[in-house]
Amino acid sequence: MRKEFIPVTCITERDLPPVLRIFWKMAEMMEFKIACLITALTCFCAMSPRLRFHYFFDGLMKWHHLLVHSIIIGQSGDGKSFSTDLMALLMEPIIKRDLQEEKKELDYAERKKAKGDKCQEKPPVTVKICLNKVTKNKMVKRAHMMVRKYGDPLTFMLYTDELSSLIERRGSYGDLRDMAKQAYDYGSLTSTDTNSDQSYNATVDINWCCIWNTTPSILFKYMDKDAIESGNVNRSIYMPLGDLLASSATIKREFSDKDMALIKETQDMLMGETYDAEDKLMPIHDVDMDWLFAAEKRWCDYQVEMVSKSGSYARNSFYKRCSVSAARLATMIYHLWGEDKGKQAKVKKVYFFLADYILKWQLALFGKKYEKNIVIIDEEEDGCYVSGNTLYDKMPKRFTREQLDAKRQEMELVTETRKTLYVWQKKRLIVKVQTEDGAEVFEKNF
Repeated sequence: MRKEFIPVTCITERDLPPVLRIFWKMAEMMEFKIACLITALTCFCAMSPRLRFHYFFDGLMKWHHLLVHSIIIGQSGDGKSFSTDLMALLMEPIIKRDLQEEKKELDYAERKKAKGDKCQEKPPVTVKICLNKVTKNKMVKRAHMMVRKYGDPLTFMLYTDELSSLIERRGSYGDLRDMAKQAYDYGSLTSTDTNSDQSYNATVDINWCCIWNTTPSILFKYMDKDAIESGNVNRSIYMPLGDLLASSATIKREFSDKDMALIKETQDMLMGETYDAEDKLMPIHDVDMDWLFAAEKRWCDYQVEMVSKSGSYARNSFYKRCSVSAARLATMIYHLWGEDKGKQAKVKKVYFFLADYILKWQLALFGKKYEKNIVIIDEEEDGCYVSGNTLYDKMPKRFTREQLDAKRQEMELVTETRKTLYVWQKKRLIVKVQTEDGAEVFEKNF
């Protein structure tokens, strides 16, 4: 009999590389600890476009880059702005480069304005990484500049202290959502092709990491019905800060000299792995994560078992990319450990914790919305995600078809009773038994 999978419900600072412990200890509340950790990891991933690894489902056929989409959720005034300071601190080397590139653009614009039509100078090829205002045309241009200058795409860092500032511009958030799907996977091409002379027409690979702060209502505006069904929701990591009514969440915003030295050392390492002294790209570095394959498969197999018990199409849809996002974060953590094989057990533990955390909040925020709107083309009905015990867990050891149907209706599940019984029998979760009076009864195996 296979050993039962036991989820990892908590991690401590000892499970993290020293530089990440700095951010874990920024807060006392667990919600903020996790948000600080993932925010820091997202920044480090954005600084590491030359790292890649294999993920178990794709085997050796596909490379994954460290593309992480993070969204911090809280009410106005709840302290989401800690991520502003953290991003500014950790991305400082990139921001300095961006300011130098911006100066080149401004200087060129002044010269062109002064010379007018007589200006024969070509515009400079500039590369800016950190963006907080985007349109599709501008994004394509920025990404194409990267390829023109370096020969390969790099990773953008998209940041906003309020998601509303990105989506309240007419027509912009539809493009943003479309690009976000492509930006999650390295090698997914985006293009613009218009007749306008003012447009920048190109086909290019756009990749980004992002840190977006938002209130719940703005998030639900952005992640509407179409976004939920088309896969936008399962590409993001959601970090709710909790209900802070009458509570005070303190965030440490100052670091010791030792902390700052370790942060600087990490920044220098990651920048040195990306750019050489002549501002050329360093070779791609392959992080060996094949040793994590068994853990990734084990977690995914456990989710399949949970899908069988709950009949949840949302869980079935969401868990796959939750595992991918957790694996990307785990790869960054392993790299920050110096890719020390002696730390693999710690990295595996953090992978399990993060995969569960990401899935938990995807389901809590969007599970029922997904179930409500899903269209099953084979005419089979779906069941709804249930927080806590599954439909299977809530049934007694022996039950009838009528009891299952009543419980299904009580839990507002849309999967038909016959379909649920078929899946459970197929997965050997139940067997049919006959009572003395010949009634049809089912018995759970677990």
